[in-house]
Amino acid sequence: MPTIQLFEDGACIQLHPFHLIDGAEAIRFGAYTQLERWRFLPSLLKQKGASKGVLKINARWVPSDSSGAMIARLNPGEKLVQGNDTLAFFESDQNAEPKSVETTAPQQLIRNANALFGRLEEQLLKDVALLMEEWSLAPFTGPPSTAVFGPASSFLVHSSAIIKAATVDVESGPVVIGPGAVVEAGAHLKGPLVICADATVRMAGRISGPTVIGPHCKVGGEISNVNFQGWANKAHDGFLGNSVIGRWCNLGAGTESSNLKNTYGEVRQWNAESQGLEGTGLQFCGLLMGDHSKCGIGTTFNTGTVIDPASVIFDAGFPPKHLPPFSWYNARLGTMEVQDLGRMLATAEKVMARRGLSLSPVQRDRLSQLHAARSTAD
Repeated sequence: MPTIQLFEDGACIQLHPFHLIDGAEAIRFGAYTQLERWRFLPSLLKQKGASKGVLKINARWVPSDSSGAMIARLNPGEKLVQGNDTLAFFESDQNAEPKSVETTAPQQLIRNANALFGRLEEQLLKDVALLMEEWSLAPFTGPPSTAVFGPASSFLVHSSAIIKAATVDVESGPVVIGPGAVVEAGAHLKGPLVICADATVRMAGRISGPTVIGPHCKVGGEISNVNFQGWANKAHDGFLGNSVIGRWCNLGAGTESSNLKNTYGEVRQWNAESQGLEGTGLQFCGLLMGDHSKCGIGTTFNTGTVIDPASVIFDAGFPPKHLPPFSWYNARLGTMEVQDLGRMLATAEKVMARRGLSLSPVQRDRLSQLHAARSTAD
């Protein structure tokens, strides 16, 4: 089997702000990150003439049943392409341009950050079979204090998960509870929904699919069509819909996010490539919050808000529809400073230490680079 490495192309800018710290390969789409997903593709074990070497895979490519066969036919000196997108190639010391080989079946790429919630349902439904095998899931057979609406075979639970008195609606899609996950009393769950390892749904939380709650998250209040990347907290009341929340974020009690304009019109959103507001083509679009960002109690977000990594929002009022990285924003006064790098890194270390983790050198470097770029821009 070749060594698999995921690469980023120019179109990854449309994944902003979720590729900025850990790269596009760490983005969670459906139940898995992109890197996790490629490690699960069994057909890669049978690469023709590729027992050695490095296979480069586009980090935006979401593999399907047909992906492995196309890669298996790929030879050194060739690259697999779909239109203007390069999907895969073998690393080579040769300077010659690889020969393009077109895909034989349509392949899915993550086109923008909104797809992380907008196309979440179809991906979660595909991922259930992988989760059943990886997590050894079984239909729920717990006490009758938990009510299940729909086929019991669609409520799939790991043996180490804890589910207290809850209501679970699987009529619109499966509900999957991963290893060590906890569903507290009074929670209401509606599929399709995946709750990843060691995540917690707080008392009386209302979670509607399609939603994925990444590892070690704590969530509560009302949540609808949200992609929690992992290690984030929205533990209290407040509505969040059609959104993506990055790693190590914390949303204060009563945080609310609008996901629909009063006019029911198209949501406009800040675009990292054009550096301005552009139409999304979406009627429902909430909050995109980058890694290590936080907001205080009672924060309110407009439709289509983008918060870059390492930002802090506090006090009553609406922040702008885009905050650059390391923003320290007073929503009541409408004033903004650049957060001190040392203070931000110290806070991140405290937060991550609670989960037995720490910032890697690469993460520190990328945060430092973002801070330097922000300071220069100001």
